[in-house]
Amino acid sequence: MSISRKIPVLLKVKENVQYANDCQNRQECLKAIQLILDGEATTDQLKHFQSHMDHCMPCIENYNLEVTIRQLLCDRLERKAVPNEIIDSIKSKISEIA
Repeated sequence: MSISRKIPVLLKVKENVQYANDCQNRQECLKAIQLILDGEATTDQLKHFQSHMDHCMPCIENYNLEVTIRQLLCDRLERKAVPNEIIDSIKSKISEIA
């Protein structure tokens, strides 16, 4: 049984559009891509990133790479039942660390 999770679609490169070959905010964009794909981005972050994608080729490529990796992982992973004892043990260890 594979994990069902909604994976975003790949972004297409538009014809007749001048794209930048380098991103001046690469680290911030990589963080934004992760937030967007994890469903944790704010509305402002989404709007900013969508407008940025209209002209930044490296960000389109990074976004598509992340989407492809997530698609592959979801296709290959299986959901298996885990005994409650193991879940409780993991939760207690996390609580001890926090």
